[in-house]
Amino acid sequence: MPATTVILLATPLITAAIGWLTNWVAIQMLFHPRKPIHLLFFHWQGLIPRRQAQLAAQTAEIIEREILQQHGILNEIRKIDLGPHLEKAAHTLVWQRIGPQLQAIPLLGGFINEGTLAKFEVIAAESIKEEAAPLMEKVATEFEKSVDLKEMIETNIVAFDLERLEDIVNEVARKEFRTIERLGAVLGFLVGCAQVGLLIAFGVVAL
Repeated sequence: MPATTVILLATPLITAAIGWLTNWVAIQMLFHPRKPIHLLFFHWQGLIPRRQAQLAAQTAEIIEREILQQHGILNEIRKIDLGPHLEKAAHTLVWQRIGPQLQAIPLLGGFINEGTLAKFEVIAAESIKEEAAPLMEKVATEFEKSVDLKEMIETNIVAFDLERLEDIVNEVARKEFRTIERLGAVLGFLVGCAQVGLLIAFGVVAL
């Protein structure tokens, strides 16, 4: 078989390999290299490591604006029903703390029986419930003042381990990455076939 024919037949295979390799390298460059590499005037670093801080800031802004809106969280805090918890707290306070201390007082302790403690419990529960709504409002107000959702989200994204992030992305998008690599090979093969066809059509080479 003439060398020219071998080259023509090999061309689509070579361009297919180049297409696959190009896309594979592009996918790897999402996360690699982790640290910047400086070579003369060129600076090379993976897209995610290089843009992690910027991605964190923009992602945090989007999440805060579109998903975890602060006023929405405050409304959910205000909806929390503390009633059952407050009743339990009143019961514990009266029967396990105040009651035993009152019963231990000379003379007075003799008048503190279960009926008295039950009345104390009712009074304590009602008093605590009256303070629940103002307390929740104070909690919501302090939350709004002291918690910066955007900063908290951004800090956590910046601190997220890149190796772990890469594992998650590869696990979720493995199938899509393989499709991209194969598509590069297919396109490369078609380009190679087109090149061979043009060379033959214009008489540059002959089989």
